[in-house]
Amino acid sequence: MGGRTPLLVLTFSLAVLSIKLGISHGCRETERKALIDFKRGLHDPSNRLSSWVGEDCCAWEGVGCSNISGHQLNRLDLSGNYFMHKPIPKFLGAFRRLTYLNLSGAGFMGRVPAQLGNLSTLQHLDLSYNCYWDDEGDSVTKLTSLKALDLSGSVFQDGFMQVTHISNLCKLQILCLSSVPINDVLANLEMVFSGCLRNSMEELDLSGTQLSGSFPDWLGNIKNLKSLDLSSNSLCGSVPASIGNLSLLQHLSLGSNDLNGTISKGIGQLKSLVDLDLHENSLSLSEDDLANLSSLEYLDISYNFIESLHGSLPASLGNLSMLRSLDLGSNNLNGMFPESIKRLKGLRDLDLYNNSLSLSEDDLANLSSLKSLDISYNSIYLNKSDDWIPPFQLNGLYMGFCQILPKPHFPNQLRNLEGLQLYENNLSRVIPNCWKTSSNLLLLDLSSNKLVGGVPDSLCNLQMLESLHLSHNNLSGQIPHCLKSCTELATLDLGHNNFIGNIPTWIGESLLYLKTLSLRSNAFTGSIPQLSSLPSLRILDLSNNNLSGTIPQSFGDFRSELEYTTRQLSMDTLIDLSNNYLSGNIPEELGNLHGLRSLNLSKNYLIGQIPWSIGRMKQLEVLDLSRNNLSGAIPSDLAALNFLNHLNLSYNNLSGRIPNGNQLQTFTDSSIYAGNPNLCGPPLTKNCTLNIAKAGEEEQNEDSSKSRMETLWLYTSITLGFIIGFWAICGSLLLQQTWRTSYFRAIDNMFDKLYVMMVVTVAKYKRKL
Repeated sequence: MGGRTPLLVLTFSLAVLSIKLGISHGCRETERKALIDFKRGLHDPSNRLSSWVGEDCCAWEGVGCSNISGHQLNRLDLSGNYFMHKPIPKFLGAFRRLTYLNLSGAGFMGRVPAQLGNLSTLQHLDLSYNCYWDDEGDSVTKLTSLKALDLSGSVFQDGFMQVTHISNLCKLQILCLSSVPINDVLANLEMVFSGCLRNSMEELDLSGTQLSGSFPDWLGNIKNLKSLDLSSNSLCGSVPASIGNLSLLQHLSLGSNDLNGTISKGIGQLKSLVDLDLHENSLSLSEDDLANLSSLEYLDISYNFIESLHGSLPASLGNLSMLRSLDLGSNNLNGMFPESIKRLKGLRDLDLYNNSLSLSEDDLANLSSLKSLDISYNSIYLNKSDDWIPPFQLNGLYMGFCQILPKPHFPNQLRNLEGLQLYENNLSRVIPNCWKTSSNLLLLDLSSNKLVGGVPDSLCNLQMLESLHLSHNNLSGQIPHCLKSCTELATLDLGHNNFIGNIPTWIGESLLYLKTLSLRSNAFTGSIPQLSSLPSLRILDLSNNNLSGTIPQSFGDFRSELEYTTRQLSMDTLIDLSNNYLSGNIPEELGNLHGLRSLNLSKNYLIGQIPWSIGRMKQLEVLDLSRNNLSGAIPSDLAALNFLNHLNLSYNNLSGRIPNGNQLQTFTDSSIYAGNPNLCGPPLTKNCTLNIAKAGEEEQNEDSSKSRMETLWLYTSITLGFIIGFWAICGSLLLQQTWRTSYFRAIDNMFDKLYVMMVVTVAKYKRKL
């Protein structure tokens, strides 16, 4: 029962835990007791803290001691653990010399304890990605030594903390509120930054905080600001000229807003700017907007669709000699390749996705530093010249693969190219067989075209390749065995083609760095090979094939690596084996994949019960077991899946009461249980109480009928036994004369012996009398 009972799961990894200890004093008793109290407050099923015994806490695992200064706990990192929505322990306030405390993504819930206010020396506090009640400023805002505060992605059930209290943190340099809805307190933020924070703040992240209205003009008063992120909001209007007052600003992100008008003269005055992100707005670009940004290295103005970008780019763009990355995707650029880009000799990443540019032989000749080129989803054609004949013609579009790869007689032609993306370009015919071992390609994306034939052997020469995308084509044949030599592959996507044969076993033996394997929507047959030796595997999609056999007991680790960003967490760990011919039981061992977020086994021929071990997949968000032959009750352990937001158990043979409690109560759509006539309870209309009474009556009638049948069978078997035994003996005597003679002779002998014994016995009694 231990494995099935909801427990405080601790995958305890103290990333940085140091105790500063004097040489002569050893482990101070008060600190040793504090660590023991800390251990007692945890449930440690994996026994990771077994070394925390004895007097010398310096020898404990995860504890480091310094022989230079002090005896106090200095840094504590509990991020990435899962504390089952428990409150933050109050005894953390006893570690009074903490300078670093990280509780990010640890599953804490409840009020931030007032005891944290005792950490007077704390400089870095990370409370991101947890769920809190409003602490009303009683704890965090007492931390007057705080320099960095991160509350990103947190949920405040009783409303966001009073931001005005942050103004008391006069040493605060970094404030991250990403994905925290603070639109209703935007006016208060101006008050916060009108005091001492106006001079101390260096990094401010307000991305995804539901800000709306005009761009906050008062941000220009935070003179020491070096990084400002206002992306993924609903800010509208123009960028005020006051932004130009931020002379130290190096990183500015305004992407995914509703900004319009010119980029503004203010941005053009930011001479220290290194990174500028303006994607997904409606900003216009004039000749002088970028002229003074001499330090700019990264520029993203994609998805603007602005009038001034329709057709051409300002010549001043070519003066950005420090530029390393340029993203101009989805801007309706057309005509000849821009002259300004040709002058960017230091450019390493160029994205011209979704435009209508023409490309000639010399356009890329000077971009010798280019490592990543994305010209996908264009109707790009390569202009023809006498000395450069493209290897094939594609629906009137020319695409010279082989000329893009480095050759001896093209010394400056993209020799350093590491990424080549040509998806969505109507490429047809076969993949050219001209790939060279001298290529530095790490990424090759030819997906969503009309390529036919097989994968050429020369493609296996790209032994540095890390990502290969060939999906959504008309490729056929088997996966070439030579891909076994591309041992650096982390992503292999061959989905939506016409590949046949078995999935090669060498995938699980040679591609040890593989993180993503997608072979969906092909015609693969046979069983699923052993993939348990792939420690980095995070995405496995084998759906819509003709695979048969049983589900393997192991698929690798599928560990949960929390990588929070300003954007919504993606479904980055999944197994999809749906729509195949798999049979047998669902292995209990699948429950060991604790980091899995999506499991789809639908449309197969699976039997048996749903394993209770699925309840151990604490990160599971999607579970689809529909259209199988599963039977038995739905395990109550599924109620422990707190992150589950999609469930489908329809069209099986499940029976009994649908479990309730926790996350399962949120599933009110009865269709997810359809096709299971023996299920009852909400959200189904079938009443379990009446069903149980009816079942009891039916069971009683069944028992009575069963008893009568057993009695009938008893007497029938006795009668048949007598008849068979009688005729087996008598029939043999009648049919066999020798048996009959022997039988009656034996009877006569036995009678004679009994007669003699009886006469002798009577004579003895007479003599005695």
